[in-house]
Amino acid sequence: MRRNFTTLLKTLGLLVSAITFAQTGNVGINTVTPGSTIDINGSVAASYKTVNTASYNLTSTDFHVSYNGTSNAIFSLPSAINGVGNFKGRIYTIKNNTNFTITINPAAPEMINGNTSVLITANQSIQVINTGLTGTASTWEIITANNTTTASNGLNMSGTDIKLGGTLSQDTDIATTGNNLSVTGTGKVLLGTTTVPAGAAGAKIVIDNGTTNGALQIKDGTQQLGYVLTSDSNGLATWSSTVTTAFANNWTSYTGVLANPFTAPTGGGGLVTAVSLTIPAKGWYFIRSGVAINSDCNDYFFYINGIGDVWRSYCGSNSAAFMFPRDQNRVLYFATPGNYTVLAGKTNGIIPASFNAGNPSFYLDFVKFQN
Repeated sequence: MRRNFTTLLKTLGLLVSAITFAQTGNVGINTVTPGSTIDINGSVAASYKTVNTASYNLTSTDFHVSYNGTSNAIFSLPSAINGVGNFKGRIYTIKNNTNFTITINPAAPEMINGNTSVLITANQSIQVINTGLTGTASTWEIITANNTTTASNGLNMSGTDIKLGGTLSQDTDIATTGNNLSVTGTGKVLLGTTTVPAGAAGAKIVIDNGTTNGALQIKDGTQQLGYVLTSDSNGLATWSSTVTTAFANNWTSYTGVLANPFTAPTGGGGLVTAVSLTIPAKGWYFIRSGVAINSDCNDYFFYINGIGDVWRSYCGSNSAAFMFPRDQNRVLYFATPGNYTVLAGKTNGIIPASFNAGNPSFYLDFVKFQN
């Protein structure tokens, strides 16, 4: 019994020799002049744990927890305590040693830095501290995070390396000595300005070069001096001449089978001819046509509604005769490609003695000569 008591006294003597209490209330370990509440002159050890389970609840005995599992995991933080038992200042370090992810969840409705959860990506770590708050406040704050995070506007951060390459999700202005580039949240790209100019509300690309010539250059191999940018039916643009070459060899004829439109006993327009023109692209077209009509005095005409006449003959005789001139030329502009119906009209009810029976027989063809 005396031997055991002697051993206890020796142990307490060693412990007292290592711990010094200052009058200020500070505690020093291996130091006689502690400068802080606890001043440790030596190494510090805390709990180190490894887990493999995909679901883990952090407790009061945890400090550093490493995850070595084989799937994505969920770690749950303990619920905050109001009053006695409040663990304000508690620190957890969580290390992900896998190629999977760890989701850190506080107890609802608590948050971590204002978030309902945080993600630790492969081979990264995070350290959090309890704020002592409860409820919907940020009961936990992130102290350090070695974590891969994709920013919300075109940045990607891997550890301390920040790179471009993410998705632009916000309005973005880049201005360098007046050389502006702006990508708006409505899908507009502004070059040379960050302000949408008047008249460009519906435009997706705006170039503002001020008063300097040459704001746009497009080179695709089809460009030549004097060419203009034109589009096919799918909106694919190429450079082309404003004048059609080989003019006389590019005529296109009408479609359909001509029907006699002048058999009605009354005059008027909108008479059906059963023929039409298929215009391939907008532009100016040279149109030539002819037809033989033998009739008493009347005005006869062929036209495209909203575009203009393609052939017209005025009354020249009170007795039956061929209307003249029978061969005619017109220049008409078509704003859009498409199929255009040819209609007919006459001024009174005289029915021709013969229709399309002389020379020339009916023809109607066209060629584009300018955009």
